[in-house]
Amino acid sequence: MANPVPAVDKCPVCLANVEGGSINCLKCGAPLPVTLPHLSLIEDPALAGHIVIVEGVVASTSVSYLVPSEIEAFISDKSVSENINLQIECNDPINLQLVGVNEGTKFQRLRRLFGSSRVNNIAEKKFRTVYRLRVRPPVYTLEKRGERIVDELGYEYKPFDVYIVAEKPIAFEPSTIIRMEGIPVPHPKNQQTTLLVFKVEFPEGTQSFDSAKLEALKKKFEGMSIKERFNWILDNFERFSKIVGRRNLAEAGLLTFFTPTWVKFNGEVQRGWGNTLIFGDTTTAKTETMRKLIMLLRHGTLITAETASTVGLTGTATQVERGEWFVDWGFLVLQDRKLLAVDGAHKLSLANWAALAEAERSGVVRIAKAAKNVAYARTRQIKIANPVDREADKYTTKSLSGFLFPIQAIPTILDKTNIARLDLAVCASSLDVPAEEINKRMEEEPEPELFHLSEALKWCWSDTAEIVFTDKAIDEILKKATDLYKMFYYDEIPLCSIDMKWKLARLSAALAFLTLSTSDFKTVTVTEEHVHAIVEFLQEEYCKAGLNVLAQSERFEALTPADVHNLLSKLEVQLKGAVDRAEICEILKYFVLRGRATRAEIQTKFGLADNNELRPLLAALSSEGLIKTGRGFYPEPKLIQAYKVSEGFTKFTETEKGGSEKC
Repeated sequence: MANPVPAVDKCPVCLANVEGGSINCLKCGAPLPVTLPHLSLIEDPALAGHIVIVEGVVASTSVSYLVPSEIEAFISDKSVSENINLQIECNDPINLQLVGVNEGTKFQRLRRLFGSSRVNNIAEKKFRTVYRLRVRPPVYTLEKRGERIVDELGYEYKPFDVYIVAEKPIAFEPSTIIRMEGIPVPHPKNQQTTLLVFKVEFPEGTQSFDSAKLEALKKKFEGMSIKERFNWILDNFERFSKIVGRRNLAEAGLLTFFTPTWVKFNGEVQRGWGNTLIFGDTTTAKTETMRKLIMLLRHGTLITAETASTVGLTGTATQVERGEWFVDWGFLVLQDRKLLAVDGAHKLSLANWAALAEAERSGVVRIAKAAKNVAYARTRQIKIANPVDREADKYTTKSLSGFLFPIQAIPTILDKTNIARLDLAVCASSLDVPAEEINKRMEEEPEPELFHLSEALKWCWSDTAEIVFTDKAIDEILKKATDLYKMFYYDEIPLCSIDMKWKLARLSAALAFLTLSTSDFKTVTVTEEHVHAIVEFLQEEYCKAGLNVLAQSERFEALTPADVHNLLSKLEVQLKGAVDRAEICEILKYFVLRGRATRAEIQTKFGLADNNELRPLLAALSSEGLIKTGRGFYPEPKLIQAYKVSEGFTKFTETEKGGSEKC
């Protein structure tokens, strides 16, 4: 673990030079201001009485209190009377003692400041604000070890409630990093360590990308096509990460990192932040690839599903003393406009992910409990998951080889709504890379310009560059969106949904940022070359996973009345006369109008024998793709369309009863 370091070069008391590693002046013994590498170090008892400087992430709504900054006391006895004015400094611990107390307690504590029992009256002349705020340490990775959640430095990941003394109003936005200067003190009520902060800075607001490094990377790209630039990045990342043969994982990760916050395309503005699923077998470098990307780009946070379920992804309402409430925000909010990777996403239930679907779309989290609040969650997401064996239980994983097509693993992880929200899904099979390739020496080091990608990411995330789509790029996105929809749309796995143009726009813009497709860093230009590269990547991945085969085999063709007639005839043959056509039509109509029916309801309403009539009927309807099984039986889209084109099966029922010619 890193140690505190002095924040000054000279002692503020005796002006002696400060030696590294000492938190007290070696000449006069005065405490020195120190910079802490981690928020948890404020609990170090050796730092009591020292001014410390430390960074934290705003993790809650703030609770504000009004406390006096200047007071006047009237002191009198038999011989003398006088008025005394007293200024209360921002770094005085009395500020903390005046928070959340009643008038009587406040008077007693202020009275002690004058050191006299003759104080008869105290007037509060001026005031300041004290903000109670929950902060968490900035982290790159989190994992659960036993009952503790620890970060990449080995510190326990836990919140701290700090008190910020301010002369002017301050707006604290969740997910913002703040640099605090203050004194660790015990809370007067419970003696828990807190930080009395008297100076706050917002380092993210002053940070900017290094133009010189961006120019150096841009120079490296000179003369390269977009695809050649992307391949150069992937080649060098492989040397950096020492991960062999998993370029598709790196491609998906990089594209998600570099998605912009917003995209204006075809005259409309929509979300730009990416949402990606990386799924596949264990030990296929899914997590390690994301970890190495975070190390290279020096941004983003990787957490485990256990961590996500413990700390929370959205937020919780928390009660403090005197019945006050505030919202303690979860990871989606804390990573607003940044990136969150969730390892073991399959360990969170489908219901958990379904509850987040709207927040992922809108970029807003709403808490409507005792503490009502709203916060932005424009968070780039990478979900890392293994397929789940739903026949066993919700936690048992399953190999990709257990599916006819790898893409069929996705519905075991996410529901249809969340799948449709994904911009990209890539898989990693244990059979993709031969053992001989994995187990070989890698001595070649990456070129130094690779490390300038972290500056490119700062530039992308700064939202200072305007995204411009060329006319050819717009036409190509619209055309390819239609082509991909026709090639890959599959109702059960709607990765290529009807809004495919927006997914292509987001990913194409991400590739433009990643490959520095700009002349002045004020405008990034998306061309048809970017679109072609993205489409090629999607086609390669989805064809490899079998989505095209499923889409074509299950392509939903418009039914005609003749098709419905043939379908009913086929059902009659399968049932061998056990259920006649008129009754089949009535049962199908019942399914459509009810939306859901149980076995018992069908049997009772239509008086069907269980073995000879009901079971063969349900089996036939399922085999023809007319109903699906869940907690009951539900009509499939094919049955609903058949109902519509046949006018509710009435025509076929009447034709059968009347004995006239069937259509």
